Amino acid sequence: MSDLIPAIFFISGLLAIIFLIYGFIKRRHFRKSVEYVESRRLLLNNNSIDEVLSQREKQIAAFSEKVATGQLYLSKLTTLLKEYKRKVKRINVGLSPPIFRFNDSETLKNNVNASREKQYECINAGKATQAYTNWEWLGSRADGQQMVEGYRLLLLKAFNSEFEVIRRQMRASTFGKATEKLIKLAEQLARLGETTGVHISSEYIKLKVEELQHWNAELSHHEELKQEQKKQRALLREQQKQAGTDIEDLHDEIAERDSELIKARKRAEQLVDGEHVKLEKQIEKIKAEKARLEEKFFRATSQAQITRAGYIYVISNQGSFGEGVVKIGMTRRLEPMDRVTELGDASVPFRFDVHALAFVEDAPKLERALHDKFHEQRVNTENVRKEFFRVDPEAVKAAMESFGIDTDWYMIAEAREYNESLLMRKAFQQAKTELEEVELPEAI
Repeated sequence: MSDLIPAIFFISGLLAIIFLIYGFIKRRHFRKSVEYVESRRLLLNNNSIDEVLSQREKQIAAFSEKVATGQLYLSKLTTLLKEYKRKVKRINVGLSPPIFRFNDSETLKNNVNASREKQYECINAGKATQAYTNWEWLGSRADGQQMVEGYRLLLLKAFNSEFEVIRRQMRASTFGKATEKLIKLAEQLARLGETTGVHISSEYIKLKVEELQHWNAELSHHEELKQEQKKQRALLREQQKQAGTDIEDLHDEIAERDSELIKARKRAEQLVDGEHVKLEKQIEKIKAEKARLEEKFFRATSQAQITRAGYIYVISNQGSFGEGVVKIGMTRRLEPMDRVTELGDASVPFRFDVHALAFVEDAPKLERALHDKFHEQRVNTENVRKEFFRVDPEAVKAAMESFGIDTDWYMIAEAREYNESLLMRKAFQQAKTELEEVELPEAI
């Protein structure tokens, strides 16, 4: 019995401690609950729960928008990273990406890229170079094999590098000489790798000759274009001589009267009584002036059957109007680029980029057809003389092909002046930031 008394006291004391701890925890939880309620009360700040929920919903929507924007940028960066990794893989095996000029056709780009893909597959399969020896280095076959692999890569890089020189020096009429140079190059490199028995394979040489043919076809195409442009200029010169007037100016004046008629008719719908009658008289006057110009245009064009020939141009100005906006117009200038240069004068901050310049027998008809097709995408719906449309060059290309017009297209806008301006502005801003971070001595 005497042994139970200390045990009872111990248990009682333990229970008392447990109850004290439990009470402390309950009081602490109660204080936290009170603090939470108080913080919620302060958060409401005399606002209703609906107002607070509305604010939270707006915050969630803004956050969701930021997440969507971030995912869009992430997708673009992922695509770029994938493309750069693809290029790095080819560079690492001695095959650098092709360098195109701005006026190279899309056909050339597609053909050369497809040819380079075949070359990469050939290199990746180990068929671009061949080695007929089990060479050893200081008695080590592994070291010898490593040196052979180094020779294979070195010869491949040298061959590809010299190929670019041969390709750039080639002209439309010198494809045979360029091919001979390429074969001679392979023979010279084989003599350099004679010690290790390494040489460029005939399969890879054949693929490079195939690529050379694509470059030569582009050169020949440019020569044909030059000859064709001479005929086109002669036709336009005869057209201007027989017409005896500036048909292009007449065409622009007629388009201006069309714009005035559209504006006047819209205003007439909103007017009544005397003002409406007055505006109707003005409309009749514009119609009469338009009829006079059309008669003059008809007389000018009827003097020769060739007067409707001209160039349809599709141009863009990313720095001035943003991406996805093109201008579709026509010109009968002997040098159509003079018109493009004229459009990029002091009225816009940057020059225009040309996506297409097609010579057609009936330029006014095709221009009207294209304008009608993309009428809903006009940037300026009030003035039809403003020939800007929110469409991509690919859409215009598809439309022109549906009308039976086949011409060279340049889908990527160089926007050289605009991009150079962005780089200069970025460099100035970076230099300014670095200058602000420099701590000058107090004496200065």
